[in-house]
Amino acid sequence: MAPGSMEQFGKYSLVRKIGTGGMAEVYLARTTVAQGLAKTLVIKKIHPAYARSRQFVAMFVDEAKIALGLNHPNIVQVFDFGSVGDTYFLAMENVEGLDVLRLLQDCAREKRRIPYGLSAYVVQQMAKGLDYAHRKTDEFGEPLGIVHRDISPQNVLVSWDGAVKIVDFGIARARHVHEEEGVVKGKFAYMSPEQGRGEPVDCRSDVFSAGIVLYELACARPLFPGRGKEALDQVKAGAIPPPREHAPDLPESLERIIIRALAFHRDDRYQTARDLQTDLGRFQLEWGHRSGELVDSALLAQFLAGVVPPERHH
Repeated sequence: MAPGSMEQFGKYSLVRKIGTGGMAEVYLARTTVAQGLAKTLVIKKIHPAYARSRQFVAMFVDEAKIALGLNHPNIVQVFDFGSVGDTYFLAMENVEGLDVLRLLQDCAREKRRIPYGLSAYVVQQMAKGLDYAHRKTDEFGEPLGIVHRDISPQNVLVSWDGAVKIVDFGIARARHVHEEEGVVKGKFAYMSPEQGRGEPVDCRSDVFSAGIVLYELACARPLFPGRGKEALDQVKAGAIPPPREHAPDLPESLERIIIRALAFHRDDRYQTARDLQTDLGRFQLEWGHRSGELVDSALLAQFLAGVVPPERHH
């Protein structure tokens, strides 16, 4: 798109729309910084249809309060928050890569399986970002009680150089955000049983959702394949088919991690994302010893290049 034809949005030039979510439109954008240099970033702005709704604007402001305070290599960085006219927006880092859903789809099309060591690596990196958010405190040292509530393959980005970043704390629950009991928010197929029942959730709900992503990376199939109410019923029932039914060569140690993350009762799960991260780290060492490869961002970047060649990066 020629620079002259870019839509101006406050101090940002919108290059092109790259996505539409439940309450927002997402654009690739540029802004001029010091000495005339241009920075490329992503603008997330509330749908025009919702821009005048006080309830949606309040949700968007809640997201901004949470997102602006999060600064971690495994979380997409939010730089700015404000409004242009009646339209609220977030400005965030542009991650050059793809989301895990597209990675799974591309692997299926290429008939490639994601190696177990890399499946563990992606979710271990997610767990690092989640643990940071879960432990976040306010300026007085009081826990903020942040829960992402919408961990899914669509909300985990993988860059071409092998970085893993969580995006969209859009329905995150923090202490200062009102939560109505019985209201179910999020993608049904990636909810914990307690979230599916509309109960208040804590960090162990995100652990369960991360366990679903791990299951799907390792087994190359959805855990809860239903749609809408069917998926919600599957989630609430909490019946988990043994991972090795669909991945017979799955190492037992990784299967144990998946099953523990997906325990129906939250007291039986990993109690923190850090506990999940630790066990996945141990598995990666075991896998690396067995395969002779160091499981890190370079190995993930190498795998991505084999699945999505550079000419298809855009």
